[in-house]
Amino acid sequence: MRTKIIIADDHEMFASGLKQILNTNPNYHLGNCFSNGKQVLDYLDQGYSADLLILDLNMPVMDGVQVMGHLQRNYPNVKKLVLSMHRTVSTVELCKNLGADGMIGKDAPLQVLLESIQSIIKGGIYFNDLPVGNDNIEDDGFYKKLAKQYHLSKRETEVLQLIINQFETDEIAEKLNLSRFTVRTHRRNIFEKLGVRNLAGLVTFLKKSTDF
Repeated sequence: MRTKIIIADDHEMFASGLKQILNTNPNYHLGNCFSNGKQVLDYLDQGYSADLLILDLNMPVMDGVQVMGHLQRNYPNVKKLVLSMHRTVSTVELCKNLGADGMIGKDAPLQVLLESIQSIIKGGIYFNDLPVGNDNIEDDGFYKKLAKQYHLSKRETEVLQLIINQFETDEIAEKLNLSRFTVRTHRRNIFEKLGVRNLAGLVTFLKKSTDF
């Protein structure tokens, strides 16, 4: 059975080139190409499927960070390969925490692209194409940095990760064995410490914090 791949990238020329590359491999079935994350979710919500999503981080309407949060919760079986020109340590860590299976630069050689796809399809991960000098990145380093800088407690940090991954208040309460009131209190305190008012503001804050 061929691997079904979909693409989300608002740069038409880049997406077209990627599509041509993938179409030359008989093991891949290239599905739709989308220009933003909302189109991806609408596609999946309509009952269509995909084995692998190749997505850009910077897109209009709904960017890569937002769509990964939704996929992590609602479509965990869809594997995710992130393509980006911005690969700071914090960006890589955030993508890992949002469930990305791999991340490479848009300027990566063709061989790296093909290797990353093959590795992810086989159930592995691919973060080999990282910024120089950052070979020992911890998955939770990004949140540790936020916790230290903004004085978040351990519990607030746990709640923050779940908020980013699109969990609702009741789900967070159940997952952490807390009351709904306690979760709402943590959420309010987190937003106050980070200087944001809502989830949209939190996403904007994360973008600035990761420099993408």
